[in-house]
Amino acid sequence: MRARFALSELPVVIVCPERAGPACAAAGRALRAAGRGYLGGRLELRTRGPAPRTARQAAALVAAEERAAALAVASALRGGPGTARLRVRPRG
Repeated sequence: MRARFALSELPVVIVCPERAGPACAAAGRALRAAGRGYLGGRLELRTRGPAPRTARQAAALVAAEERAAALAVASALRGGPGTARLRVRPRG
C-alpha cells in the first residue's frame, strides 16, 4: 500500500481512486488533528497484488488505506515528500 498526499489551499480532499472514502475521511481527520483543517489536498492510493477475496482481506485493505493516508498527510505537513508505505496484513 502506497499513499501520496499533496497539500492544497482549497479545503477539499480529492482521492484517487474514488472508492477510497474511508481514507479520505482519515486524511481530513489528520488535517484537523494537526490544526490544519482549513487545508485540503490530493490523496493518491496504490496497492500491488491481487484484489481482496474475503471480507477480512477487504477490511485489512481499508485499515491500511486509512493509516497510510494519515501518515502521508503527516509527512506533507512536516514538509516531507507526503508519502507513506504500509504492508497490508489481514487482521486475525
